[in-house]
Amino acid sequence: MHSPMVSIVMPSLNQADFIEEAIESVLNQDHAPIELIVSDGGSTDATIEILKSFSRIHDNIFWESQPDGGPAEAIARSLAKVRGEIVGWLNSDDLYAARALREAVSAFSRNPEWIMCYGRGSYINSTGHTTGRYPTKRPSVGIRGFDSGCFICQPTVFFKASLPSILGSPNTDLKTAFDYEYWIRAFKAFPERIGFIDSELARSRLHEDCITERMRETVALEGLAIGREHLGGAKLHWAATYVEELRSTSGHDVELFNTKLRSFIDAARSYLKYDQLEKLTTALIDSVSTPDS
Repeated sequence: MHSPMVSIVMPSLNQADFIEEAIESVLNQDHAPIELIVSDGGSTDATIEILKSFSRIHDNIFWESQPDGGPAEAIARSLAKVRGEIVGWLNSDDLYAARALREAVSAFSRNPEWIMCYGRGSYINSTGHTTGRYPTKRPSVGIRGFDSGCFICQPTVFFKASLPSILGSPNTDLKTAFDYEYWIRAFKAFPERIGFIDSELARSRLHEDCITERMRETVALEGLAIGREHLGGAKLHWAATYVEELRSTSGHDVELFNTKLRSFIDAARSYLKYDQLEKLTTALIDSVSTPDS
């Protein structure tokens, strides 16, 4: 029976604390053959030594390290090198669940029309403890499901190697929300060819140094821009979520909160049409005036 190669692409930058565990979660899968392609952005911590150590032992691990424009560019570099029929994308601080690759391969075998699939995921912290479940929705929600944010847990996604040749690579102009934008493009191009695996396939790690946590304003602004480009207009979800985070992190410092809020609205101007900006500003003023007292 034919066993398709699965290629895992992994962007990395200074993730020495987590990349070893991420790589082991790939190597411990009960599917073969697999290959792991790591594109490192020029790490200055112990990441390179860890990659050298693994590649000396495992001939299916390939890596390079050079400065890049961010993880989307690193992913694009890796995608150009895949040899497998099925591709997974695992960040260097995330983890695959046991049997994730086997489940994905089996699902594609049973559903040859699928070009992409995803499953359930959970959040873990820096020590690996589960902190919550990802708010996953099934593909049946369609493109409108993205109006309220990203419902696909990125490391649970697998797709056929032909997908990037059709869609192109992730948008390298985006620094944080390139996965969200890529899934929207996939749903627009193949609304009937995206499948769902009702099992936990991966664990997404949230910690203070991860992009999602470090660049919250950028996440919100890119989310607004993506909504404008792909969903008929910027979606208030992204702004409202960020403002609630500002309320939490600003505490009782009203001046700090108002300064950051004004900065956010000013930055959002470049992403929005005038009527959208006016609507967004009005909604924010109505819903949030000062931090919680």
